[in-house]
Amino acid sequence: MTQPSLDNAVTLASAPGKVLVVGGYLVLEHAYSGLVVGTDACLYAAVQTQVLDFPGVDSLSKSDVPIFVVSPQFTSAWWKYSYNTKSSTLTQLDSADGGSNNFVQVVLKSTLGLANAYAPGKVQDLTAGCAAGCAGRRGLKIVLSADNDFYSQRETLAKLGAGLSSESLRSLPRMCETGTTLANVHKTGLGSSAAMVSSLVAAILVHFGVVSHGDLQSGRGGELSQVRSRKLIHNIAQYAHCLAQGKVGSGFDVSAAVYGSHVYRRFSPAVLETAMAECSSIEDIKQATSPDNPGWNSDVTPVSIPPRLVLRLADVDAGSNTPSMVKKVLQWQKASPKEASDLWSKLNAANTRIRLIWDQLNEAFTADGVDYDTALDWCAKHRSSEWKSAPGLPNSQTHRLLAELVEATLDVRALQRQLGEHAQVPIEPLKQTRLLDACMEVPGVCMAAVPGAGGYDAIFCVTLSPAASRAVEDVWSSWEEMSVGPLLANQASGGVCILDVAAYPEITSHL
Repeated sequence: MTQPSLDNAVTLASAPGKVLVVGGYLVLEHAYSGLVVGTDACLYAAVQTQVLDFPGVDSLSKSDVPIFVVSPQFTSAWWKYSYNTKSSTLTQLDSADGGSNNFVQVVLKSTLGLANAYAPGKVQDLTAGCAAGCAGRRGLKIVLSADNDFYSQRETLAKLGAGLSSESLRSLPRMCETGTTLANVHKTGLGSSAAMVSSLVAAILVHFGVVSHGDLQSGRGGELSQVRSRKLIHNIAQYAHCLAQGKVGSGFDVSAAVYGSHVYRRFSPAVLETAMAECSSIEDIKQATSPDNPGWNSDVTPVSIPPRLVLRLADVDAGSNTPSMVKKVLQWQKASPKEASDLWSKLNAANTRIRLIWDQLNEAFTADGVDYDTALDWCAKHRSSEWKSAPGLPNSQTHRLLAELVEATLDVRALQRQLGEHAQVPIEPLKQTRLLDACMEVPGVCMAAVPGAGGYDAIFCVTLSPAASRAVEDVWSSWEEMSVGPLLANQASGGVCILDVAAYPEITSHL
């Protein structure tokens, strides 16, 4: 254990968003893996011990810790709580609109309880009392904010009379107000709830000294203490996210928030069975989420997009009901087990092929950077349909791999369409097929597909040059069948980390 943050000190944690490039549906089973890429768009949680003075705070018992949570990007988004360190109970005292925030409540109750269990007395000591003669009580002020890409900026840009373009998005202030409530905001599918849960768990654990500040500094992560700290955050975040959702999901979104880009194989749901029971105690949760619990059999293998390849994301203004789609796919899988098993095997092989090609491209860059750059320069100027028969590059390893990457991507898409037809769900609906095919016709585009479970609400492309990225965005802006807008997020390898608060006045100004 380390020393908790000093009074008035701010602990600021961030966690990235995610894009499940391949592995949708298969990632629900431990037998298969998914390729998930973390983004440089993050969600942030700031925690500060400070004197809180709001109605009712003076009547709290000595064992009660007052908590004030605010999410300034939304209208009517603040919640006041008290956490009792003796009974490990959380009570909502008030909120802006009379409603609750289940994800925040679950994280506060579980993480503060675990902080108290790992470091008895620290929560109480850090927040106990107040200076003589001062109003209020020492407690926790928490600010939750997100980079703009987590929420659609269409309405904001329309009010400004600005077009739906990267240039317009860059003109917006960081973490700008959405102009709507949390319940009504249009999300872009980057995994805001998983990133919020992960960042808040990390911030609380670091604030109370359960996890060392140094273990979560960006660029570090190889030492045993760092591995254990990250695993503890991961396990607690998975538990809290599952409990708030009311079910144990695949967990790839939380895993991406904690670890960044990697190949993910899910954990067995049984590891959380006892902790998620209605009568579970803090000790049950502590044992279940311990880094030493062998039941956490998930597999995380770091991965990175090959050099010069750039992930581009688009928000499509046509929503999909992901839970409903997953339910129908699982129903078809149960009704047609042999057919589903055959298709799962083909999808797994195609997904694995993409991951291996990424690895081989990274190796090709290391082995022969000149050949790598030459091949990318040529492919960046030609459509992917022309790559296989490229003159002048017959012996280029990189060129061969890029052509194979295109084929593998098209194979995955074809298999996803088959799955959608069998389960009668729009995994790659015809409107998306036409859009993706148009993207693949842009010179310098090597991948274009629907991420995760698919549907109407998002696509991704991987480009080989800035010119290709601009040309893809031109396709999106001129597309008439659906409204397609860019996101600014790019790929990022890192996961949850502790930040320098001085660089984020948009957050600290609300403390």
